[in-house]
Amino acid sequence: MKILADENIPYVHEAFSTLGEVQTIAGRTLKQADLIASKADVLLVRSVTRVNKTLLADTRVQFVGTTTIGVDHVDTTYLQQQSIGFANAPGSNATSAAEYVISALIILAQQQGFQLTQKTVGIVGCGNVGSRVLAKLNALGVTCLVCDPPLQARTGNESYVSMAEIAQADIITLHVPLITTGYYPTWQLIDSHFLRQLNPNVILINTSRGDVVDETALIQRLVKYPLMNAVLDVWEKEPVINQLLLQRVALGTPHIAGYSFDGKVRGTEMIYTAVCQYFEQNQTWFAQQSMPASALLSLKFSDTAQDNQIIHTAVSNVYDVRRDSDALRRGIYADDPSEYFDVLRQQYPIRREFACVTISLPATKACLASQLRDLGFQVVIN
Repeated sequence: MKILADENIPYVHEAFSTLGEVQTIAGRTLKQADLIASKADVLLVRSVTRVNKTLLADTRVQFVGTTTIGVDHVDTTYLQQQSIGFANAPGSNATSAAEYVISALIILAQQQGFQLTQKTVGIVGCGNVGSRVLAKLNALGVTCLVCDPPLQARTGNESYVSMAEIAQADIITLHVPLITTGYYPTWQLIDSHFLRQLNPNVILINTSRGDVVDETALIQRLVKYPLMNAVLDVWEKEPVINQLLLQRVALGTPHIAGYSFDGKVRGTEMIYTAVCQYFEQNQTWFAQQSMPASALLSLKFSDTAQDNQIIHTAVSNVYDVRRDSDALRRGIYADDPSEYFDVLRQQYPIRREFACVTISLPATKACLASQLRDLGFQVVIN
């Protein structure tokens, strides 16, 4: 079996060499000729590769796997027509993306002097990522509204709210797939009409897909209402991003919300498992055997430490979104900002998830211990 894989999929050689010959390539520049030359039976991609007839026609590819949650970069209809196997990695990086949102909110709360518990958060999309964001915000005692029309239609749950109600929230965070057709399109869901309904000092977070937000309308809103804060991890024309918008957002990052090392490796394992099942091969590689123990962290706090400060310290020690935002802003001065954007993603440092941190607390902080566990941390009581 010959396998052609995106060079930035972690442990791709360790996992897939158990099944055949592995060759890696830059995903964004992958072309049909590369597939033909490699004689690949299996193609493994990330979101930077458009998988369609143009790429796959006249190749030997029997199976396509993407290590992402979303599949808007894959023409799944064409794959079905050609009887080409397919798998994605739903939920693989959902925890990472949810922790990105928590990091951003805790940083903004500290910078601007507000309490998250005094804010209402509107969550648009309650799937793999949105549901985790909801759970973590609930752990912090934050009031949340949830809008998910497709899920509401399937479940009949009347607790979901409309986009008009979401518009009244203090904070709005987007966790939807990119859908351009059907009953529930999300393309430019956040347009000028919706933006006009928002509070002047709203916080808008987008970690879903860039095309969900009308960037031109968002810039106009940010210019008119400078107290509004936008946190963007995704952009309409990646890797070419709107530099004017980047200068006006509170935090801007290069599509790395889901880039925790744990999430990436989880995605590799999910696709590896799918390939094994498709070709009826035994699974002999497991992600846990490759995870580095050296990245684990322990934090200890006394009973004099304030609960809010403990949460802030714990979250920031695992992930501080400002580091990625500062790095992207430095790209404004790069000779080729789009290349710089890709380099940041390709050379992204190892970032672990909350679950890799053990927090030691005194017995007097039992309530906080429960909160931290619900956030995802491991907690021990001294």
